[in-house]
Amino acid sequence: MALVTGIYDNPSKNAYLQLLDYEAFTLQIAELHKQNGFIEEARAVLRVKQEITIMRVCMKAALKLKEKADRAATQSATKEKTISLTV
Repeated sequence: MALVTGIYDNPSKNAYLQLLDYEAFTLQIAELHKQNGFIEEARAVLRVKQEITIMRVCMKAALKLKEKADRAATQSATKEKTISLTV
């Protein structure tokens, strides 16, 4: 996990939803530029949107890993309590 830095260290659902909102916003801006005939600006915004999409997908994977680790820690703690009660 040492290679993972920044927003992926401790991902939150709120940060994921913010990325999702920002991705939708950039898509709306790109469509607006396209309708107004600003093709180059639309392309630039779509490149930014692609970067946000990659960040969002990575954030979703980090959230899944975090949930999986939390479940494993909870199960491990429960198992230890059961063992100590039977001894």
